[in-house]
Amino acid sequence: MNAPKVSIIIPVYNAETFIADCINSVLAQTEQDWELILVDDCSKDNTLEIIQSIINGDVNGNGNFFLLRQERNQGPSAARNRGIREAKGEYVFFLDADDTITPDCIELLYELAKQHDVDYVQGKYQSSCLHEGWEVQKVQEVQDASLVQKRELPSALSDRREIKRLLLNHNKIQFTPHNRLVRRQMIIDNNLFFNEEIKVREDFLWMTFVAKYVKRFASCDKPTYIRGYNEDSLTNNINKEREIAGYRFLIETMVANYDRFQLGYQKELALEALMMALKAGYYHNEAERQHLIEEVMSKNNCIENILLKLYLRTYNPKVLHLLVRIYKR
Repeated sequence: MNAPKVSIIIPVYNAETFIADCINSVLAQTEQDWELILVDDCSKDNTLEIIQSIINGDVNGNGNFFLLRQERNQGPSAARNRGIREAKGEYVFFLDADDTITPDCIELLYELAKQHDVDYVQGKYQSSCLHEGWEVQKVQEVQDASLVQKRELPSALSDRREIKRLLLNHNKIQFTPHNRLVRRQMIIDNNLFFNEEIKVREDFLWMTFVAKYVKRFASCDKPTYIRGYNEDSLTNNINKEREIAGYRFLIETMVANYDRFQLGYQKELALEALMMALKAGYYHNEAERQHLIEEVMSKNNCIENILLKLYLRTYNPKVLHLLVRIYKR
């Protein structure tokens, strides 16, 4: 049996409200050469029963379904990693259980992947109120959060300098694993699995490693992915202790894994992570705060550190602008 074009991986946990819409959007794909890998992370509701009902009712045999169950709750990173290890597709596509994809999503992205022979194809987002009980304010928040392309992305890139700059720019690329095709062999060959130690910002960290290895890039200018809203998701339920530990692990790991290629853009991203952590107001403990600052400073040169210290005292945007310019020179 030939390997499928795309392995669609969905980490699942307590998703009974959303999972039917999610799976049905996969079944409705115009491109049918895919496999669907659902990894249940010990759901406590009716998620498994709903999934099994849909699988049993797929009388047309639209695709290959694989329902995997974790032995214990380990989080979405472990679920995605298991999906990657089980996948057989040429490309991997991550889909969240509370989201859906447009009917032509896989067809559009795969055609671009083959047309440009790329390692990575970025889809485009849209938001929609798919479920009852949403408040208008929450819908607006989701729409604002998913406007990931503030400028149009290039249709294709083969210059690795430009690719790495783009993939490290979270103002242009949303740092989430979903809504993109990634060549599975690139993930396997370069050990691009999700870090299971970090429980928040794990997708941010994953993108910093993916950016090191993508040789060819393409993007789709048509919407392919519809963001949902799940009040119970980790993203919408902030745990301050988890955030503090997550930012610390993120910054430490990013700095420890700098490489010389486009180093300035890596430094800029670590600085942005530092500023997000400090502005979130989690670090009232001066020792914790200073530890993060020292991590970022540890790989800076003398001039960069002078400017960083000055910025942290004054928060003058001109100082920050100068520091970033020096990073990128």
